Amino acid sequence: MPLHETLHEHVLTLEISHPERRNTLDAAMLEALAGAFVRASQDPDVRAVLVHAQPGIFSAGSDIAQEMDAGSGYEEKGRELVQAIAACSRPVVACVEGPAVGLAVTMLYYCDLVYASPQALFSLPATALGLVPGLGATYLALSQAGYHKAAEKILLSEPITAEEALAMRLVSGLFPNEEVRAQAQARAERLARLSPAAVQAAKALLSAALEAPLSTSRALEEEALRTLRASPEAREACSAFLEGRKPRF
Repeated sequence: MPLHETLHEHVLTLEISHPERRNTLDAAMLEALAGAFVRASQDPDVRAVLVHAQPGIFSAGSDIAQEMDAGSGYEEKGRELVQAIAACSRPVVACVEGPAVGLAVTMLYYCDLVYASPQALFSLPATALGLVPGLGATYLALSQAGYHKAAEKILLSEPITAEEALAMRLVSGLFPNEEVRAQAQARAERLARLSPAAVQAAKALLSAALEAPLSTSRALEEEALRTLRASPEAREACSAFLEGRKPRF
């Protein structure tokens, strides 16, 4: 199974382990992750969740072929994943030791704490694929980084270095590559030792303060994505990506 789950000392660890596909978030992975977060919220033995991936890459993001297939149900599975993370009553800590792309970055925005190594690299490349970011990523990037920096990275589909991600408040902190996993683990363990009721109540308050403008942004993104996915430009851009060539507009 490309998602490994282990529970130790009240910390549920989720390891994305599909390196032969660069940890792509295909439909099966989206379902597995969403299910794990739902179960975590219902398990009294889970007090914190730690998410990481096989070293070298966090995730290459969406499965582009599945995303562009209107009948695959991929869009709904992506929505279910971010909803499961957002609704998870347990605090979620993420550890990023390599590239995180597109939907993987959106997923990180919904985590409570994110720690990365200097080798981590982030990207929201939707416009390069003829699309726009979805699932609230535009609002989350804007609210964290400010308009001009969010616009630079989203409109130009520019990569985001680890240092930029820290400045853009996409990540909570940076640690050397050999330390980042242990640092993220230590914070998850600390969360598991604190009062579960207090931690979960504090998370609920933070989530409630964020939700109203975020849901408006998600609705606007979905409308734009429905139009763009059917456009000739998006089909050409995604075909070019899958074929390893430059798009022709």
